[in-house]
Amino acid sequence: MVRLRPFKPQDADEVCRWVGEDEKAFMMFTAGRYKFPLEAKEIVSRHYGFEAENDAFMMTALDECGRVSGHFLFRMIDFEKNSIHLGFIIVAPEKRGKGFGREMINKALEYAHDTLGMNKATLGVFENNDAAYNCYISCGFKVKNHVKDCFEFKDEKWGLYEMEYTFDNEEE
Repeated sequence: MVRLRPFKPQDADEVCRWVGEDEKAFMMFTAGRYKFPLEAKEIVSRHYGFEAENDAFMMTALDECGRVSGHFLFRMIDFEKNSIHLGFIIVAPEKRGKGFGREMINKALEYAHDTLGMNKATLGVFENNDAAYNCYISCGFKVKNHVKDCFEFKDEKWGLYEMEYTFDNEEE
C-alpha cells in the first residue's frame, strides 16, 4: 500500500540515500538540476523555494509501515488549463521492481485529478531508463514526443520521452 503526504524536510536524507554514489542514477533522477553528490540541504532548499510558489510542491510516498519510500514533485501546475507535470520521481531501491513505483504514480495521478482538479499530467523520462518508462506506460502515460540526444552525461547522449496522461479519455 502506498500513501502520499506532503514532503517534510526530514525526508531529504532518505532521498539522498537512494541515489548514493551512483552518478548515473543521480542524473536520471535530477537531469543535472542538483549537484552531485546529492545533499539533503539542497533538496530542502528547493522544497522551501517551491513552497513560496503557487505552481509546484514536493510529495513523499510512504509504504504500508509509514516508511519514506518514494518522492516526486508536482510542478508547472496550470489551474487554467488543468494540467500538471510530475518530476524528480524516485523510489527507494528496496521497493523497485515490486510495483511500488506504479502504485505511487497511480496515487499521484489520483491526487492530481481528485484533489487538484487536473485533467492532464505530463512527465519526461530518459530513453535509457527502461524501468521508469515501462512503469509510466503501465500507468497509462503515452509518448507525445521524443527528443533525441538532449542530455549529455559523460560520453553518452540521452534522448527524452515526453509523456502525457489525459484523465478525460479514461474508460469508466
